[in-house]
Amino acid sequence: MAEARFCVRHPTTESNLACGRCGESVCPRCMVHAPVGVRCPDCAQVKPIPTFDVSTSFLLRGLGAGIGIAAVGGIITSFVYIFLFNTGLGLSIVNVVTAGAVAGVGLLVGEGISLAVNRKRGRRLKLVAGFSMFTAITVITVSSGATFNPLILLASGLSFYIAVSKF
Repeated sequence: MAEARFCVRHPTTESNLACGRCGESVCPRCMVHAPVGVRCPDCAQVKPIPTFDVSTSFLLRGLGAGIGIAAVGGIITSFVYIFLFNTGLGLSIVNVVTAGAVAGVGLLVGEGISLAVNRKRGRRLKLVAGFSMFTAITVITVSSGATFNPLILLASGLSFYIAVSKF
């Protein structure tokens, strides 16, 4: 009869699994599936994929680019809305053009952040994009009040989705 083996990291957990490199006992909670078999966490040396390894400097670069693009895009969109509103064009044309501009800001924010962080991805960059779009929509709302229109409000949601889905 074989002697019971226990996980090195969880001494109360019995396990028949062993690391393929060093031979230590590992339980299902701490085993790592490697291309060459089961490994312990020490031998597996798990590192994030470089695309998802976003350092603080990249986050700050993305935040700076996102807020900068969002603020400028929000101001330009507000000027477009106010200019078109004062020209006497039909309100529906003004709203459609402004809604397109708001969605365009989302596209520019997403692309700008992506370029600033060297096309990296990750959950924290989604938050940066969302915060940047919140900045853009706030600028548009405060400076022109355009987002009180249902169509432009819908375009605001679309712009959030466009910016965040990039990551």
